[in-house]
Amino acid sequence: MKKILVVCSNGLGSSLMLKSNIQKVLQEKKVEAEVENCDLGSAGSLSKGMDLVVTSQGLAGELEGLGIPVVTITNFISKQEVEEKVLSRF
Repeated sequence: MKKILVVCSNGLGSSLMLKSNIQKVLQEKKVEAEVENCDLGSAGSLSKGMDLVVTSQGLAGELEGLGIPVVTITNFISKQEVEEKVLSRF
């Protein structure tokens, strides 16, 4: 099963919103994957074993050294953008 880590600055608002949206798209498309969210400071340790990191454009540069693909999302509530950018990685 694929594992996705959603990262935002504080690990609260935007990462939770994006996590929820990703889960909805995965469910609609019948794709099995685990989705976790965290703050930027925890991303390094929590990214181990993950297949994909999803974040905003502003944080992407700080996450590129994790050794796993980083996908940026502009509109966190857009199911279409999540489908295009996240599901295309599976």
